[in-house]
Amino acid sequence: MHFIDTHIHLQDFSEDFAPKVIDNYNLEKMILVCASLGDLEKVERLIDSNPNKFIGAFGLHPWYWEDIDKVDEIKKYLIKYKNALVGEIGVDRLRGEVNDGQRNLFYKQLEIAKEFNRPVIIHGAKAFEELKEFREKLKEVKFVHHGFVKGMDLIDFINECDGYIGIGALFLKQEKANEMIKKMPLNRILFETDAPFRVSEEKYDEVSRDNLLYLAELMGGDKDKMVAQLYQNAKEFLKC
Repeated sequence: MHFIDTHIHLQDFSEDFAPKVIDNYNLEKMILVCASLGDLEKVERLIDSNPNKFIGAFGLHPWYWEDIDKVDEIKKYLIKYKNALVGEIGVDRLRGEVNDGQRNLFYKQLEIAKEFNRPVIIHGAKAFEELKEFREKLKEVKFVHHGFVKGMDLIDFINECDGYIGIGALFLKQEKANEMIKKMPLNRILFETDAPFRVSEEKYDEVSRDNLLYLAELMGGDKDKMVAQLYQNAKEFLKC
């Protein structure tokens, strides 16, 4: 049962548990996602230590919009790693209203992704209205809406923009998960953990397996075929 974790912050794991996750036989690849400037070099070191298993996503999370003057630093990592993504980037209302700084940072990073023709990991927590402001820009790149939780209108928007939908622990706890997943194209669903924030590092192997199988069950049909579908979806998404 091979799978690809399309969103994990391995650089935030403790030294005790990171090796156990890396050695997970079923976990073929991990997308190591940056949030802050400090993550860039950490993820670089991890990739260089195991380039066959790690793929980097380099970008600045909307919480760090004040670092907009350093945004071009992510370009050197996209040059170094031809399979690297841009992310996680976007808009966020978890810490207050979306400001122009967030918008400008998001726009600049979408432009970088377009310039380098790289897939994008989008963060849009509680900021659907602001995300819609970037409708036309999103149509110019290949992207996944990471950490999807709920919202039929949001599903329609992602579908309209030909995006992928990143599914993890929070979605799987929703009462209407079965209803929502019926609106998602099966070839546009990506499995993610967002560990260690949504899946604890201590229980990564167990919980990621259980979540993957439950997501496959929700997708309908033969469970093994749906696990294989999720694997293939990730492979397609990662193509530049």
